[in-house]
Amino acid sequence: MDIEEYSIIAPQYYNDNISSLLRKYLDCSNYNNILDCGCGDGSLLHALNKLNYLNNKKIFAIDLSKNRIKMVKEINPNIVAVIDNAEKLISIKNNSIDFFISTQVIEHVDDKRMIKQIKKKVRNGGIVYISTVFKKWYGWYFYRNKNKWVLDPTHIREYSSDKQLLNLFGKNKFKLLEQRKRLQWFPICDFFIKRIALKNRKLYEHIIMKIVRKIKLPILGYYNWELVFRKI
Repeated sequence: MDIEEYSIIAPQYYNDNISSLLRKYLDCSNYNNILDCGCGDGSLLHALNKLNYLNNKKIFAIDLSKNRIKMVKEINPNIVAVIDNAEKLISIKNNSIDFFISTQVIEHVDDKRMIKQIKKKVRNGGIVYISTVFKKWYGWYFYRNKNKWVLDPTHIREYSSDKQLLNLFGKNKFKLLEQRKRLQWFPICDFFIKRIALKNRKLYEHIIMKIVRKIKLPILGYYNWELVFRKI
């Protein structure tokens, strides 16, 4: 699927909420810069900006979509947002990143290549926060990819065992600090929004839309898997 087309049918919504696990490590870590790898529309950066986590920090953001990068630049003029690939990170200097963040990206790319780049770009002692999809054996959703039922048709893989990801990070000299899994919940209206491909961004942020999106159903067997590592 074309990346710009995907940015339209899979919009991200701005709010002031961030994961409590991510907040915990932002609050207790010593860092001068942050990289949001695969930043999408900038929903996380928007929240971090609202909560003042970007103050007096150097902020980098990369994504493959030029339309999304344009939106991210509008969040805060101090964000250095560029088109780049999570498997290459050519715009980021080696051993330069203090706090690496990537949410719901690694399942879309070659995870081995991405983790090698994380190892190159994050300084020793730096923090890495990753979130991805974890699927139980009974998990089911209505999209198909490579003859499998998947949560998103662009997913290359959906992890079903801790060791699938933990072993890769371990081999690249990362120490697991904490992990958490929480059941995925799906706003019912998103099913229709993706099919009509709303292009007016303001409609996504309307108060009525925000209220409607609070009506959710659980996606049984699917979890949001969060992991925090330190580079050693």
